[in-house]
Amino acid sequence: MAILSPIMNFIVDREVGFPTPSEKEKLSTALRRYRYLLSQHPKRSDAPEIMFGIADLLVGQGNPGDHLEAMKLYDQILLRNIPEYLKGRAIIGKAELLIGQPEEFDNAISLCDQARKLLGKDVSDFFAAKTFVVEAELLLARGHKGDWAQALGLINKIVNEKDVHWYFKGRALLAKSEMLLYRSPEDLGASLKLCNFALVQLKNRPDDYFTNKGEVLRGEILIRRANLGDFKRAQDCFSQVIKMSLAFQDLLVRAKLDLADLVPTVKAEKLIQEVKLMGELPSYLSEKAKILAEAVKNKTTLRSTAAAKMKAKKQAQKIARKGKRKKRK
Repeated sequence: MAILSPIMNFIVDREVGFPTPSEKEKLSTALRRYRYLLSQHPKRSDAPEIMFGIADLLVGQGNPGDHLEAMKLYDQILLRNIPEYLKGRAIIGKAELLIGQPEEFDNAISLCDQARKLLGKDVSDFFAAKTFVVEAELLLARGHKGDWAQALGLINKIVNEKDVHWYFKGRALLAKSEMLLYRSPEDLGASLKLCNFALVQLKNRPDDYFTNKGEVLRGEILIRRANLGDFKRAQDCFSQVIKMSLAFQDLLVRAKLDLADLVPTVKAEKLIQEVKLMGELPSYLSEKAKILAEAVKNKTTLRSTAAAKMKAKKQAQKIARKGKRKKRK
């Protein structure tokens, strides 16, 4: 589940019962109560606040169809005469739900700017901080000229501020780690350090999208660094994400393809086949799957290449030892 806003988190945490209800049960109970209130009095003065609460809970719950329903609620809220703070919160809620839709990136980035004008730039505020992080993630995903530089400026405002909510601090650190990985691949130590810091921030959300993205990213950094033991640690990262069985298809595909690069041929072929059965993929992941399938076929995966290098190194050492023995004679 995604993080709830502090308001709804407080309400959900107050849910009591015996035995102690799970987080999912607490969310379901709060959703039922809010929906009932709205159905009984749809024109009450605080109806937009209740609608926002329902949308927030739906995004946090993250079941199939929840995000679509939340988007409809945000749109309905924005049609009403509401205070600026609520308008800003609904706008940034909409923008965040558009992160996975490339055709909406321009619109979503514009929404972030609109929300920040209403909510202000004090990143110690939960929703104001959200505008910075969501816009940065959208800019990185869009990747137009100047987008990464602009994203870095937004990220640094979050990373360098002491009083930012831990969830957005973690997301910002993760985004900066990924930027370093692809823009400064020679500085893998810094990228890994930021990724580890991000995962410390997000440790209380093991089922969150960004926690699992952090595990995938950590694995990808490790296989590029390729120090002693890094392949094994990377393999553990990817396996952990796959075992979570969450509905984050892009992360599952990334983890399975990365893992296929590190495991024996039979297991690699199985992982690639599983990816093919997952339906239509983003173009970059589809291309990666094709390249990896060919690498497995030709035995040129990371694992195969590393094994070949190790074999060659041992052979060279053996020859060197023989040469030394001949000299002694």
